[in-house]
Amino acid sequence: MGMGLIVMNQAYEKDYLYIISRRGHKRKFRSIGGRYLAKSLIANCKAEKQMFSYLNFRGSRFARVKFLDTEFKGCDFWGTHFNKCTFQRAHFADCVFVGCKFTDCRFEDTSMEYTTVVNTNLSSWKNIKRGDHINVLYQYPAFQHSDELDKALALFKDNRIFRKYKLLYLPGNRYNCLNIYLLQKRFSVNKLPMLLQTLNEKLTKSRALKITTYKRLEQALKNL
Repeated sequence: MGMGLIVMNQAYEKDYLYIISRRGHKRKFRSIGGRYLAKSLIANCKAEKQMFSYLNFRGSRFARVKFLDTEFKGCDFWGTHFNKCTFQRAHFADCVFVGCKFTDCRFEDTSMEYTTVVNTNLSSWKNIKRGDHINVLYQYPAFQHSDELDKALALFKDNRIFRKYKLLYLPGNRYNCLNIYLLQKRFSVNKLPMLLQTLNEKLTKSRALKITTYKRLEQALKNL
């Protein structure tokens, strides 16, 4: 495999990063925003003074990546594996970690705020400074059902983009309980169905493509 092989497939059906550098020849991992990058592979790279915003890294793998003075904003990490990665003066804000693994990772002067963590081993996070509104859940949450909410959610059941991003539904027509639970906490049980109905009425394909993560979905509802 050649040094610094980079393949970026941006077609609608698939969108992922495949960045691998030979040892001793680290490529730069540069700022990216607003993409669904499921099952990406980033290995032996360096990200310095970069911004990664509203990225969905579901099922991705990072190996031997060094993050220096790097910001993660509004990113979703579902089942993401970080192996032998270094975080120095990194900052996570408005992110979601679900079932993540951190293997032999090192944290220095790293901070986190407005972030939700579910079923993720925190033993290696000893050097992470936790700021405001860190929500740690040790089991997958349930949300409050109602007929109104079920009807509002059903409006998105056949939305191809929302289904791809797994924002409200998971494979097998299962609800994304975590996102719905967080939305109920943010907007209240009674208000959420009305907001979802209004979003569906105003949703266009171009607008839906920008709602890549939980935080983007929350912002879209907030701006109605």
